[in-house]
Amino acid sequence: MKTVLHLIKKDYILFWHDKPAVSLTFIVPIFLIFLFGSIFGGSGNGPAGIDIAFMNQSNSKIAAKLESVLDTTKAFHLVRDFRNDNGKMVPFDTNSIKDYIRKGNAVAAFIIPQDAFTDTSTGLRLKFFYDPKNAMEMQMIEGVLTQRIMTQMPSLFMTGMQHKAETFLGTGKGLAFNRKIALTVSKYFNVDTARILHWSTYNFADSSNIDSAASKSNFFSNLLQLDKEQLVGKDVNNPDATRSVGGWAMMFLLFTLTATSTSLFDENKSGVVLRILSAPVSRVHILWGKYLYNFSLGFIQLLVMFFSGFIIFRIDIFSNFFNLLLVIIAGALACTAFGMLLAAVSKTSSQANGLGTLLILTMSAIGGAWFPTFILPPFIQILSKFTLVYWAMNGFMDVLWRGSNTIELLPGIGVLIGIAAVVNVFSIIRFKKGNLF
Repeated sequence: MKTVLHLIKKDYILFWHDKPAVSLTFIVPIFLIFLFGSIFGGSGNGPAGIDIAFMNQSNSKIAAKLESVLDTTKAFHLVRDFRNDNGKMVPFDTNSIKDYIRKGNAVAAFIIPQDAFTDTSTGLRLKFFYDPKNAMEMQMIEGVLTQRIMTQMPSLFMTGMQHKAETFLGTGKGLAFNRKIALTVSKYFNVDTARILHWSTYNFADSSNIDSAASKSNFFSNLLQLDKEQLVGKDVNNPDATRSVGGWAMMFLLFTLTATSTSLFDENKSGVVLRILSAPVSRVHILWGKYLYNFSLGFIQLLVMFFSGFIIFRIDIFSNFFNLLLVIIAGALACTAFGMLLAAVSKTSSQANGLGTLLILTMSAIGGAWFPTFILPPFIQILSKFTLVYWAMNGFMDVLWRGSNTIELLPGIGVLIGIAAVVNVFSIIRFKKGNLF
């Protein structure tokens, strides 16, 4: 038994010295538990700070109250102006707010038009422009938006009824009628007369007389006219497949290129590298050969994945094929650089694979490959922008969903190429200092 205990001790010593193994055993599960817990119930607060383009063209008190309610809603951040071609911040108009959505600066726009609620109105008319590039996000936005609007329906209903009464009876007769009703009710029931006279301004949203949000919604739904218009993605053949193909393609590409990059360890261990070096071949040639091989393999793999999406799900990859190729090239360069970085900073093949698994799962989780980034905690949303998965996914969505042109894609492509350049420089420095060869 003593011998067995020594063997167990030996295994624990080896395990604790294998940092990637320790990470995969403890750090990755803890991180994923925290991540999923934060999203699906850890804090219970839900998404926050989603940019919504907003414009209030009405002078009515109802519109001002609704704007105030939306402005204090944690889920939304109302954007009221934009930067024009001259670099100045200017308020939205109808055309610019639509362009703001089409360009992907926000997923939705909410407009309170000038005739939203007038002195003769009994209902509320609103406009909603949207880009459903993410179905889950759009459902959440519409749900929160509708709920906030419906809280204003009771006071809107009473105000509208008062307008109708005054229109039918005249202002003087309408007020006299209200007074007589109030006096009659207060004569037989223990009800405050002032409350009846000011019923039209009573805040029903905070009243215990209304049992539930569902009952409010059902009762006042006919008072709301929400004019909705989808601005982007109306002609997409298979929206769900189009949204997800880029994220899954990048995740599998990262795994593939990690494996091929770390094959340098196996080649060195088997003596292949020494035999190659005996020929008129330098270490630089070996690294360049491995890098270009990995890049070409990544490029081919992404092409095959998107062609498979076209064949199986009828994803439209040809109407904007040139720009799709640009994003594929940039994504393959960044993924290849990531694989070479793992080979440069690791000492063994197993260490590189372990570290690669940790980073790939993390980047896929927070970069938007598994679920939309808007449901992540705010500080993780900031971290997501430092991952190549995030920028590659945005590029694929801009091409396949939004139909962006080359100029519009340049910032995202530039970020991916910049990531590749920085990581490559660091990897070369590490290769020179390391003992891989």
